[in-house]
Amino acid sequence: MNKFSQIEVFYLRSSRTIETILLESSSKKRIVYVYNYEGWHFRVFNNIMEVINFFDDKFEPEISFEDEEELDKYLQNYDLNNQQIW
Repeated sequence: MNKFSQIEVFYLRSSRTIETILLESSSKKRIVYVYNYEGWHFRVFNNIMEVINFFDDKFEPEISFEDEEELDKYLQNYDLNNQQIW
């Protein structure tokens, strides 16, 4: 199970943020980005280019949640073995 921590928050508006999240297992680390829309909708991005393309209407993430608890479960179980390690 991963530990995760928020290492940066960028406020687009008071109710819309992009959170930089550090995921850590015993031997691996990974950065992901979460777009938080009004605390009700969360989209997960694997890299900053996906975030940029999302706001340019060129990309829609496959992973999204409408519940923060479900987002937390996803981050805790994110497979770090099949991803680029930072």
